[in-house]
Amino acid sequence: MSLMKHVASTVELHSYLTMAGSRLVVVDFFATWCGPCQTLAPILEGLEKKHGSTLFAKVDVDKATDCASEYKVTAMPTIIFLKNKVEVGRVVGANLAEIQSLIKKHEGGDVFSGAGQTLGGGSSDGHSSSSIASTSAAAAAVSGVAKTVEGPGGSCQIQVRLLDGSTIRGDFEPTHTVKQVHDFVHVNLEVRGMSAPGFTLMTNFPKVVFENEALQQTLQEAKLTPRAQLIVKA
Repeated sequence: MSLMKHVASTVELHSYLTMAGSRLVVVDFFATWCGPCQTLAPILEGLEKKHGSTLFAKVDVDKATDCASEYKVTAMPTIIFLKNKVEVGRVVGANLAEIQSLIKKHEGGDVFSGAGQTLGGGSSDGHSSSSIASTSAAAAAVSGVAKTVEGPGGSCQIQVRLLDGSTIRGDFEPTHTVKQVHDFVHVNLEVRGMSAPGFTLMTNFPKVVFENEALQQTLQEAKLTPRAQLIVKA
């Protein structure tokens, strides 16, 4: 169960920041009507579990308007990083690679420690999954190694064969959608420099192509649990 703090006012946020002391606090400014916000939410919960020394909080901008005004939040999702009550970073849009990078930077540790960055999918105000890929691809170029952007984590193992025959693996929950897997694949294609506009995902046996409404199915509904193999079709 998530321990993420739900903040209802500026006073409550200030109190939470005081309690945090010198620990990094990651604040998710979201809206219930924002699609990318809903996609990002379970990913942040996963990061909360991975980064035990970092505190996480959520602010509904339609309810805590004073918080949104104080921090000049005008687009959702906006993720603000605070330490000792001072803003040390900000990400506008669902740029998971940058969020992960800032967490590791300000709590200490190598940006590329572990297997890679974490992806949940979604976009906001022009911050599409391609912008997530751009950040990851640039970092991969610096390191000289193709980094894999991971799935959000969960009990379902999804293996995907890419256009060049290589494979990637991501862990998802049964309640995640096929669209979230599609976003995961899209970013990893971009990280590897593969262009596949309009690609679809499919299974071989039985042959099922996931597109249009089928992308909104949960993995459980699509019978892709507890593990599945998918193929990228250009």
